[in-house]
Amino acid sequence: MLYPRELIDEIREQNDIVSVISEYITLKQKGSSYFGLCPFHNESTPSFSVSPDKQFYYCFGCGESGNVYSFIMRMENCDFPEAVKRLADRAHIALPEPEYSAEAARNERLKQQIYEMHRAAGRYYYAALHSKNGERALEYLNNRGVREDIQKKFGLGYAPSGRNHLCEYLRKKGFSTEAMLKSGLVMESRDGRGLYDRFFNRLMFPIFDMQGRPIAFGGRVIDKGEPKYLNSPETMVFNKSRTLYGMNFARAARKSEIILVEGYMDMISIYQAGFPNVVAGLGTAFNADHARTLRKLADSVILLYDSDEAGTRAALRAIPVLSEGGFNVKVARVTGAKDADEFIKKYGAEAFGRIIVDAVSHITFRISCAGKNYNLQNADHRVRFAEEAAKILAGVSNDIERDVYTKETAAACGIDEDSLKSRIRKIMDASESEFLKEAEKRRQRVYDGKRAAESGQSGVNEAQKTVLSLSAENEGVRKAVFSALKPEEFENRVYRTLAECICEYAQRGEKAEPADMISLFEDIEDQNTAAAVFAKKNDYEDVAKLEKELSENVRKIKDNHISIIMLKAPNAEELKKLVEEKRKLNELHITISDS
Repeated sequence: MLYPRELIDEIREQNDIVSVISEYITLKQKGSSYFGLCPFHNESTPSFSVSPDKQFYYCFGCGESGNVYSFIMRMENCDFPEAVKRLADRAHIALPEPEYSAEAARNERLKQQIYEMHRAAGRYYYAALHSKNGERALEYLNNRGVREDIQKKFGLGYAPSGRNHLCEYLRKKGFSTEAMLKSGLVMESRDGRGLYDRFFNRLMFPIFDMQGRPIAFGGRVIDKGEPKYLNSPETMVFNKSRTLYGMNFARAARKSEIILVEGYMDMISIYQAGFPNVVAGLGTAFNADHARTLRKLADSVILLYDSDEAGTRAALRAIPVLSEGGFNVKVARVTGAKDADEFIKKYGAEAFGRIIVDAVSHITFRISCAGKNYNLQNADHRVRFAEEAAKILAGVSNDIERDVYTKETAAACGIDEDSLKSRIRKIMDASESEFLKEAEKRRQRVYDGKRAAESGQSGVNEAQKTVLSLSAENEGVRKAVFSALKPEEFENRVYRTLAECICEYAQRGEKAEPADMISLFEDIEDQNTAAAVFAKKNDYEDVAKLEKELSENVRKIKDNHISIIMLKAPNAEELKKLVEEKRKLNELHITISDS
C-alpha cells in the first residue's frame, strides 16, 4: 500500500462520493440514491446509481462500480496513487512521504524515468531545431507562419538524421536500456544487438497530458517518406485512445465549448490565431474514450475537419460518438481552403472567427451531406433523400429539434411536412421495437449463461460473491457463515481479501463499510470486482430460504476449495481424507442465530 490505511480511509471520508461525481456528471436524487447518465458507456436513460450511504456507485447498464477512488481512476485515466493525491488535494489533506511496496516502487521509478526522459528528449529536440542540423525544419515552421513564441510554448523540435543520436544522449543522461525501451523513444534492432532512435529527420511535436507533462511525441517527416506522421507507441504514461493533442492548453483556456480538428498544424494555427479552446486527434479514429476525455474540458464541441471527402467521412463518424457522449455538437466548414491552417493564412483570424460562430448543428450537416448524393430535381431522388433524412431525424431525441429540422427538410425536398413526420414516427417505432427485441435476447443470453455456469467456475464465483454480500450486511449471517467457512477457502483473490477484511473488522467489533473495503485494492478491475459484491441486491425475508441459500453456497465454495487441494495431494492417505471431507459437505447446514 502506498499510504497508510488510516489515511486512505480519511481521504475517502473527506470526499463525499455524490459531491465528487457531481463535478463530472449531473445527478438527480431518487429515494435514497442519486442517478445520472453513466460516464463509462453511452446511454440515454440514467442507469448510473450513486449511494451516499454506502459511498459507492453502480451502473445497472454496464456493471461498472466502485468507490470515489475507482471513479477518479476511471475518469482521469490515472492509477491509485494519483487518485489518492487528487482527492487529498481536493480535501486539503497533506500527504506524507509514500510507503511503496517493492513492485510499486519499481513501477513508480520507471514511470518517473519515462516522464523525465520525455522532458530530456523535448529539450534535445528543441535544441536540435535551433542548430545547423535543424535549419530546414525551422524554415518549414517559419514558412508555415508559426511564430517563435508559439514554437517555444509548444516545445516544437527536430529529430536529426541518423539512427542513434537521442539514444546516446539519453544514455549519457544515465537512463537504463530497459527504461529507454519502455519509453517508446528508442527501439531495439531486429538482431537484438543494439538500440536506435524511433524518430529521425522529423519535425517533432511533444504531446502533453492534462497536467502538462510530456508523455509522447508526434513526428512529421521533413523529406519525402512514409508515414508522413509518426506517433510514439503506447506506454505506461501514454494511451492514444485517451489523449488529444493540445488538451493541456485547452484545459487552461476553461471554455465550455471546444474546437476539434484533425492535425497538429491546424491545432497550432487556430491556437495562434487567438482560439485556445482547440484540440486535435492523434491520427486515430475518434472514439468513446476520446469523448470522455473531452468531457473534462467542455460540454459543446465544434467539429472542424478538412473540407475534403476524407474529412467529411471522419466528421460523420465522430458525430454519433460525440452525440452519445452527451455533447452539443456543431460542425464548421472552411471554404476557399483545404483546412483551417490554410484558411487562417489566407483570410485571417477574424474571418475564421465568423466560421466558428456560423457553425451549424450536426443534424443540418448530416442532412446536407446526404442531400449531395441526390438530384432534388428528380422525383425519385427526392423520395430517396427524404427517406435517408427521415432516418437521421428519427435519431434526434429532442422533440423540438426534430420538429424544426423536419420542417426545414420537408421544404428542401418539396414534400409534405406531415408525410415526413409520419415516416419519421414509423422509423422511431420500428427502432424502439427492434431495441426491445434485442434487449430481450440479451437478457435471455445472460440468464442462460448464468444457468449454464452454475456448475462451473462462474457458479463458484457467484457463490463467493453472494456469501460475502450477505455477510457484510448482516452480523448474524457473518457469524454463521464464518463459523463454517475460512477466508482462505475463497479461491478468488479479491473475494478472499474481502473475507479476511470482514473477519478482521468483526474481531474488532466493527462493521466493514463497503467503500473502505473497495479501497483495499489499487487495481481498478479489482475495485470493480469488489464493488460488485456490495451492489448485489439481497432480499431474503424468509430465514429458512436464506439459510438454504447460504448452505448451498458455502458447500459450493468449500467443495471447490477441496477439489483444488486434491490436485496437489502428496499421497493416497491425504487424498482419502479430502474425499471424506467432500462427502461430509452434504451434511453442512448454516443456521442463523437470533443473538
